[in-house]
Amino acid sequence: MNNKIYLYVHIPFCYKKCPYCAFVSYEKRLSSLALYIKRLIDEIKDFKTSKVVQSIYFGGGTPSTLKIKHIESVLNAVYSNFTVDKNAEITFESNPVSLKIDYLKGLKSLGINRLSIGVQSFMDSKLKILGRLHDSQKAFKAVKNAQDTGFNNISIDLIYGLNETEKDMEFELKNACSLDVQHISTYMLSIEKGTLFEKLFKSGELTISNDEDTANLYLFISDYLKSAGYKHYEISNFAKGGFESNHNSAYWLGYDYRGFGVSASSFVDGIRFKNTDSLDNYINKKNYVVYEKQLDEIDKIKEAFVLLLRMKDGVEIEHFNKRYNTNIKKLYKNELDKFEKLDMIKEKNGHIFLNGAEAMVVSNAVLSEFI
Repeated sequence: MNNKIYLYVHIPFCYKKCPYCAFVSYEKRLSSLALYIKRLIDEIKDFKTSKVVQSIYFGGGTPSTLKIKHIESVLNAVYSNFTVDKNAEITFESNPVSLKIDYLKGLKSLGINRLSIGVQSFMDSKLKILGRLHDSQKAFKAVKNAQDTGFNNISIDLIYGLNETEKDMEFELKNACSLDVQHISTYMLSIEKGTLFEKLFKSGELTISNDEDTANLYLFISDYLKSAGYKHYEISNFAKGGFESNHNSAYWLGYDYRGFGVSASSFVDGIRFKNTDSLDNYINKKNYVVYEKQLDEIDKIKEAFVLLLRMKDGVEIEHFNKRYNTNIKKLYKNELDKFEKLDMIKEKNGHIFLNGAEAMVVSNAVLSEFI
């Protein structure tokens, strides 16, 4: 039995709600922040486990809306309630406008050792469309401030799919690589239900890249970053050697994780559960867990197989069969035969994996057939 667990802490507050964002976050509820932190600490203390914490991930929303004292109180609750591995990865998502030197020094003093910075673009015109509060110069400054403060595990996010040309994408990636960060996540823009972008898209005020252009951009991104020394280790993620995200990899590898806060999801001992999306209900301890399901063996196998296929190295057949007491090639014979013939999936050296960036482009269509 695996004795490891990975913790996620959701901070649902934002300075401004981005027009493309469908995550559970609140733009004008910062007055609730102190009450939320109190409730968050209560939830952390209520959860009991003997598993050793391997990572703590502050996500959002915008975690950098928190003051250093808030972050410290949450971390104190974690360290007093759980056994935390001395080499645990502690990630903090942040908005470039927040990353002043004093704030970064505060994060560093708390033991945070990995920063994820929401750069999104180095094109000011694109940042304006995306509704971001920063411009490209603030993005550069935020990363430089982090490096000057001693952070040596930095990830930046980039978004594409807003009618960029290959030349535009080369500009984005050249700037990203010039910063010499350890990790780059690249996300394809999608029109999410309930967002301002959905409204603008439906009215024709917003256009985005078509499927063919987006696929070509994806292939260009993969080739460019690999040639720049980044390993394409997951569909949307690239890292220099040894700097793959331990926390996110835990999701894809099927390890136990526990989410705290509004809308947080968890998977512990074969049980999947999710917290309420309502900030008021969460703070008032009403309808705290709104979904819970004990996965049966076939559910676990299917989910684990699909998540592992997102990884560059895919599924190690012998290990997977032993872990889940199954025969994956027999279970998925028809699907594997189909996608091997289409050159989308390959088996080699005891592994089953998506066959290159071309297959990753259409990964959703491929992976859905295994579910």
